[in-house]
Amino acid sequence: MAEMDINGQVEEAARLSGKDDWNPEPLDFLIDGELVRMSLEEFLLAKGISAEKILEIEYIRAVAPRKQEEPSLHDDWVSAVDGSNSKIWKAAGSCTHLLEGHTGAVTSVCVVNPRVAQDGADQIVATASKDRTLQLWKFDADEPSDQIKRIKAYKILHGHNASVQSVAANPVGDMVCSGSWDCQIALWQASGSDTCDVVSVKKRKKDAEEDDPQAEEEAKSTLVGHTQCVSTVVWLQDEAICSSSWDHSIRRWDVEMSKDSLNLVTCHLFSSVLPVTF
Repeated sequence: MAEMDINGQVEEAARLSGKDDWNPEPLDFLIDGELVRMSLEEFLLAKGISAEKILEIEYIRAVAPRKQEEPSLHDDWVSAVDGSNSKIWKAAGSCTHLLEGHTGAVTSVCVVNPRVAQDGADQIVATASKDRTLQLWKFDADEPSDQIKRIKAYKILHGHNASVQSVAANPVGDMVCSGSWDCQIALWQASGSDTCDVVSVKKRKKDAEEDDPQAEEEAKSTLVGHTQCVSTVVWLQDEAICSSSWDHSIRRWDVEMSKDSLNLVTCHLFSSVLPVTF
């Protein structure tokens, strides 16, 4: 039974009880104090609850998500007012590169180990966005230039069904992981892959158009267990990922087994997690 089906059951129960003043409205539902953001079947599976168990379901008035508005462009405002572009800065404070391609606000950025790049001098950066994608960018950090260089992503990663909240790279630099509002953690190949779909993107250079190839790729695997937004992901070791979530839990994941090896639950939601080495 999906969340919308529960809404219908509550409205039907109110109607049959003779409440003439009942005004149908969207509701949020809680089980054991936790908001249900998926179907009941998915929630029971994620929590390891038997379908035979009797559940007490609470309901509250739903809070409508913020309406996404179009950015208001103005010559006197900064160019990234809508947050869809990323910038590369030198330590001295000068901007050297502008990363263009996302259609939604950029939510997270991480530096990928440069040794995975095809050219030894190139640096790789991964970005996550509210447009439900991740993008990988390659540039020469030491390239001298008097002007800001605009670059396009060389790989676009598709697979999340909601805004991507966090991205992190493994120590080797050949994989990245991402946490999303769809409650899932996805693992992606950062290095070159023969299974990518290559598309051509038009770009202008010296008043002429030329094709700029871009690869599109889906997730290699998915880690399922969180029941609300995955707020942060941290790649601890090659085979271990740590994540925090609004479902009040911090989990440690075994990458090879694709399952959590540790699950810490509190009465508070987590917006971030930071690894500490002793």
